[in-house]
Amino acid sequence: MRFHRIDSDQGAGSDSKPLLQSVMHHFDVDFNDQRNSGMAKCPLHDDNTPSFSYKLDEGLWNCHSCSNGGDSFTLIEKYHDMQLDKAIDFKQAKAYAKQHGLEEGAVAKETGYTSRYGGGRKAAGKKPGQKPGGGYVPAWKRK
Repeated sequence: MRFHRIDSDQGAGSDSKPLLQSVMHHFDVDFNDQRNSGMAKCPLHDDNTPSFSYKLDEGLWNCHSCSNGGDSFTLIEKYHDMQLDKAIDFKQAKAYAKQHGLEEGAVAKETGYTSRYGGGRKAAGKKPGQKPGGGYVPAWKRK
């Protein structure tokens, strides 16, 4: 599956999005914001034990009970859908974040693009004059 950038006419505009910790504070999630990762009670459903894991440095969350996860916009969308019974889309979630003054910014790991097959390492850049496919020639084709 190929991913593409959302253009400004589709609702993205700028690359900034609300920080996950500001969205979690807004929805009264009890968590330790001094740590980059941890567990908390899920704001999407009644929870007695912490099942909501978060990684603030990556801006991602996952609930192991209700099988939901994503970034800060996804948390806003899911909260409205599951707690307020009002489904909203990306544009409305972005407007909600701006309306409520949620702190925006890029998280540390989002500043550079990474390869999803390289275990989170940066994708190798192309060298000038390099052949398509990296220039590798298998042994059976070499002379």
